[in-house]
Amino acid sequence: MTYNYCRNLINTLSFHQHNVRFCTTLNMGELISTYEETPKELAYKIKETREKIRNNLINGIIPTHCLNCIYKNNEYITQDKITKIDLFYWFHCNCSCFYCSYRDETKGEFSDKEKIGNPIIYDTIKELYRLNEINTEELDVNVGGGELGVLKEFPKLIDLFLENNVKTVFCESSGIKYSKAVEKLLRKGKGCITVAVCSGTPETYKKIKRRDKYRQVMKNLKKYVNAAKKDKNAPDNIYNVVSKYIILENCNNNLTEVKKWLSESQKCGIKHVEVSMEFCWGTKSKKGQKIEDYNYEIFKYVENECKNLGLLLRENKTSKALMEKGVY
Repeated sequence: MTYNYCRNLINTLSFHQHNVRFCTTLNMGELISTYEETPKELAYKIKETREKIRNNLINGIIPTHCLNCIYKNNEYITQDKITKIDLFYWFHCNCSCFYCSYRDETKGEFSDKEKIGNPIIYDTIKELYRLNEINTEELDVNVGGGELGVLKEFPKLIDLFLENNVKTVFCESSGIKYSKAVEKLLRKGKGCITVAVCSGTPETYKKIKRRDKYRQVMKNLKKYVNAAKKDKNAPDNIYNVVSKYIILENCNNNLTEVKKWLSESQKCGIKHVEVSMEFCWGTKSKKGQKIEDYNYEIFKYVENECKNLGLLLRENKTSKALMEKGVY
């Protein structure tokens, strides 16, 4: 029997800055904790909350915040363990992007120095493995929030996931600081790194990121590509290094800049790209407004150019859903 729900409600565990929740959409999922517990207590609470939500769904009780979610679907409710973990729990970054949704928290400040995030999370995940709550064969991990290159416990977390045969760790990074932990993931064919370059010139990059680090980022992208090439048993690893372009109004929303971005990405050896609307900012400040025409134009241009250049284009599902809807 299928139910009107999304499996993310019980299979996706999201660690945020101030709380732990299930689901990872902009609507947010079921609140589990605000980090008052010990790692053991939190792991058991996660286990109990998963079972409670699952039983509610079987009895037709759907969380109200899910009713208008664009990802809601008719699916089978299964006994699946956790198959996805989101690590979005720290603000610390070495960039100061003007569009960043965390700028209110960071006050626009940035630093290249390492900083501890929340040590309880490592121990909680370790306990969840012990409780057999995680599907070790199917687990995908998303790393975002602040910058992974300046998160002190990041290498330790990566080692924990690798020790437990993680399927894939998807990393989002500024690309300013090269990460040996990401390199390890790429060499083993267990990770993907996405760097939002958003520009094809140092001038546009500095305008967006508030840092004059464009050349350094492109150099590090090339190093990641070369690291991915090293493992002959995983020839497709090169596609696990992704250059991303977030479309920003009155900044880079023109085909000239997009063309330069594609060209510079190729020079680094990039074979995989992504283009995205700035939906976090847009859905807050433009709610109900029509999606701008330049988004459709840029998406179509990139799609055609990727075919011409032999690049793989990764679909941005949130952007696609919003553009099909036509309004923020």
